[in-house]
Amino acid sequence: MTNRFRVSAAVLAAIVGSVTASANAEVIATLSYHDLAGSYVQSANPNVGQFSAVAVNTALLASAYEASRLTPAAGSASFEAGFVTNPLNPADFQLTISVNKISATAATGAGSFTATDADGDTITGNISGVWTFGGPGFIFFNANISNVLFNDLNAADGTFDGSEGGDFASAFIAPTPYVGSLVQLVFGQNNFFRNSFQDRATGGSLQIIPSPGSVALVGLSGLVLVGRRRSR
Repeated sequence: MTNRFRVSAAVLAAIVGSVTASANAEVIATLSYHDLAGSYVQSANPNVGQFSAVAVNTALLASAYEASRLTPAAGSASFEAGFVTNPLNPADFQLTISVNKISATAATGAGSFTATDADGDTITGNISGVWTFGGPGFIFFNANISNVLFNDLNAADGTFDGSEGGDFASAFIAPTPYVGSLVQLVFGQNNFFRNSFQDRATGGSLQIIPSPGSVALVGLSGLVLVGRRRSR
């Protein structure tokens, strides 16, 4: 039992440290969402389950989110409350994260997210981090994100378009894939994944940054250009 919690503490420290490092890097884009419908399905193993949060428009919850580009030229694509039921576009937001409990108030998790715009383009990525029971009555998830891609799937217009207005160019200087941090996912729940539940109002935000490798490539290309200019 003692060894189990020593390993758990090491895992927590490593993930929190890497999340902090991501959060301190230059952010090129953000995704902020609220009132997603959060649900948890408990497996036969009481320490293992699956959490999901999806955009809905119901009597209880009307989901919304905003995707913003922070580097020139900046812009935001807005998806107002209830956007997901608009029959004229496929806009959506979904994420899934596993739950692997390592104590009564902590768990590790891994999964993915997909943000879909008004004409079917997507932003996708993988998530890996730590669940904590914040009490009273809240569960938090903080994580790294990786393999972030802007996928110009449908209109091939080079933009990420809001269903309720706004868009931004989805081509950045640094090449994909990107990394970043899930700054916070939070929802209300009185116990720490003891049983299945559904329709918990879930909100949070993700920060997207260039990966260290892509930043290095951009820097190298700049040096090549300078070298060419000097040689002339």
